[in-house]
Amino acid sequence: MVLKANQLYFDELIEFGPETGKITFNDKRMSLVSVEAEGLLRRDLINTLGMERAKGFLMRYGWACGMKDGETIAEMYEWDNMTELMLAGPVLHTLLGVVIAEPDQIEIGDNYLHFSGTWKNSYEALEHIEHYGNSESTSCWTLVGYASGYLTKTFGKDVLVYETECVGRGDSTCRFVAQTLESYDRQDQAKSMMRYYKAESIATELDRAQKELQAINQNIIESDKVHQRLTNLLVEDKELHETITFVANTLNKSIVIDYYNNIIESAFVKGHDQKSYQNWTDKFIYKEEKQNNIRTYPIRANNINLGRLVVISREKATKRDELIINRALGIFTVQMYHQWKITQSLWQKKEDFFEEMLSNHDIEFFEKFSHVFNFHPNDLNRILAIKVEPSDTYKEIMLYLQLNEFMKNRDYFYNKNHVIIILSDNDAKDPRNFTDKILHELKKEFPIAKLYLGIGRNAVDLQSLQESYQDANSISQFILLTNPAGNLTVTYEDMGPVMMLLKGTNQNELVRFYKKTIGELIKYDELTDTDYVLTLKSYLNFNGNLQQTADELHLSIAGLRYRMERIENLCDIDLKTGDGRFKCQLAIQIYFAVSVCENKVVPQKR
Repeated sequence: MVLKANQLYFDELIEFGPETGKITFNDKRMSLVSVEAEGLLRRDLINTLGMERAKGFLMRYGWACGMKDGETIAEMYEWDNMTELMLAGPVLHTLLGVVIAEPDQIEIGDNYLHFSGTWKNSYEALEHIEHYGNSESTSCWTLVGYASGYLTKTFGKDVLVYETECVGRGDSTCRFVAQTLESYDRQDQAKSMMRYYKAESIATELDRAQKELQAINQNIIESDKVHQRLTNLLVEDKELHETITFVANTLNKSIVIDYYNNIIESAFVKGHDQKSYQNWTDKFIYKEEKQNNIRTYPIRANNINLGRLVVISREKATKRDELIINRALGIFTVQMYHQWKITQSLWQKKEDFFEEMLSNHDIEFFEKFSHVFNFHPNDLNRILAIKVEPSDTYKEIMLYLQLNEFMKNRDYFYNKNHVIIILSDNDAKDPRNFTDKILHELKKEFPIAKLYLGIGRNAVDLQSLQESYQDANSISQFILLTNPAGNLTVTYEDMGPVMMLLKGTNQNELVRFYKKTIGELIKYDELTDTDYVLTLKSYLNFNGNLQQTADELHLSIAGLRYRMERIENLCDIDLKTGDGRFKCQLAIQIYFAVSVCENKVVPQKR
């Protein structure tokens, strides 16, 4: 009889012999085994051999079962064609209660097989979840092995089966794909799968597992010795450089500790590693990361970012290396946190001194003790105040400044929502070079922060330095008020006479005053592209002298009279009175100061 796969029936395949206590399949004895028992066997294999070795063991077990069933089913019946013999495998799997196998595509050639379908109700996936929960990889190992063995036996060529979806890793169903070994696009993947089918005994597996455990134990012993040496370096209060050099030599790998790409300490065991690090950090050449196996580890303590550990080596890190790196990371964290606490303590003392010096009236006392911090108040100095928004960013900015080379030998501290920097020598003479650099650096590292930089007057003693401090704070606050977008520097000289008003007047009141006085005139100039504001400024500069104003602006007297009448109407003010002229003079000075803070081009005479 020529048979098709859908003509297979359980009672025709399996024979029960109550008298003999045997169950047979084509005269070959079988047994019924509890699925729970299979699950327990799987659990014990994984716990004894590990996940990968248990996977290989169960795949080989499935392969052997599939090969034997393929041989048996081919002998039992005469099949209509090769396709029906292939489809008999899923039917047999379903009849035996292993899984509901539903093929959806099969393509057969002389040397080619492609077979796919779904597995429903896989006992393997359910048992795996029962003992281990969802896995990252597929878990129907016996089913995959069975299908590979069955198809290899019946098709006559090596066939590999793999899962594309699996309930055991959280998918909604299990899907399988079968291909002949030669038809795989990626032979490296095929070889990787074939390694699971290499026959090895349990004894061999256990022996290998024991050797791995011995290797792990040896790695732990070695890492303990390294940790003991690291602990001694810590207790002996050795410098961070000595510790990092010891770890680099132990690992034979280059090590860097940096903060925002600024190197704190480094030990390069190979010359090209330093160049690779620079390319990776400065030039953002990320192929360096792949070629040199650059790995990073954060260094944090008490919710404080202290930096990161960077390991560079063209050889991949071994398990021994990882153990040592993790031990070293703990020591580095303790050392750096200890240094941070000391630095913070010193900086707090320095901050307290400068804060008190700039706000206290006992000038003579602070002049006596300024040498303690190597500060010379009688030289040329200026105060730079940087207001930071959002304000909680200042901690990160202060730590960045402490670790940055270009801030070396400069005095700075944090006070009242401002980073205060004392500019001395060349920085005081030409502050723009320094402020341009620091603004560029801070914007690069803290792109979301908004910075408002105010520079106070020149100071040559403590009293004028205190005034410069007040100037800088007032200017940075005024920039925030008039130009919230920030990232701008304004100097004492830019503010002109308005500077006198900033420290003693509500700054919002100043802005409201100029807008109320000459706001309509400014709007008119903007809409009509005229220069009436400059006309008013010239008129006031010449104390209301029409002839001198007309000569300055190259206008006729009649033309100037028309303009002045128009200006008075727009401003609703009488410029013939001293009070009217005073209000306009003050409003224009404030307007020009605001224009500087808003980074606008100050109107110039045409």
